[in-house]
Amino acid sequence: MRSDKGKPAAPSGGRRPRGRPNDRSIDEALLGAARDEFVEKGYHAMSMEAIAARAGVSKVSLYRRWNNKAEIAADVFRLMHEADRPIEAETLEAYVRKLFDEAIRGSGAQDYGRVMMRTIGEIVDDPELLTAYRDQLLMPGLLELRRVIDLARQRGEIAQDASTDVLSSLIAGPLFMYYLVLVSKADIKLEGDAVERIVGLILDGIRPRDKADDRLPP
Repeated sequence: MRSDKGKPAAPSGGRRPRGRPNDRSIDEALLGAARDEFVEKGYHAMSMEAIAARAGVSKVSLYRRWNNKAEIAADVFRLMHEADRPIEAETLEAYVRKLFDEAIRGSGAQDYGRVMMRTIGEIVDDPELLTAYRDQLLMPGLLELRRVIDLARQRGEIAQDASTDVLSSLIAGPLFMYYLVLVSKADIKLEGDAVERIVGLILDGIRPRDKADDRLPP
């Protein structure tokens, strides 16, 4: 859910590359080009030929690594998830604040948002893209959030009977809304104090009732 950082990793997905061994610099160039094509054009409009051309390599080199666009999308999603380094935080409050700060104020937030919103619009009629998004990006992110919430429950920061998935939705939902507003350029202000207010409302809603702070950020 946060901005894309770091160099692209080599394509994976459990596949054995065909032909001669991979050159890591070519792997990185192709993955970076695939990510940029996805950001600019979306899954259905991007092409294998355009990715190869952007990376400055031959189509033969590209097809040694991927058989089709679905495999490319899976690796782009995996790259986005792996770029989200784990947030180190001692409390759930600190985690949520860092999560929103990195997701909203990170240098790659707009590109991340474009990929997310394009994907949501295109997965409806494309089972392969839906599977890649779910397995490589959505579920790994949710599993990490569930882990954080379960640890917070053990520390007594949230109610023992609170649903982990409901709490995950409360935290992740506003981020999807933010990306939608960012990409659509809708006339909705979700910056500055508004971000702090959203975080405050989330935290107030998930604390145990005897620890909830009724005072909202001004």
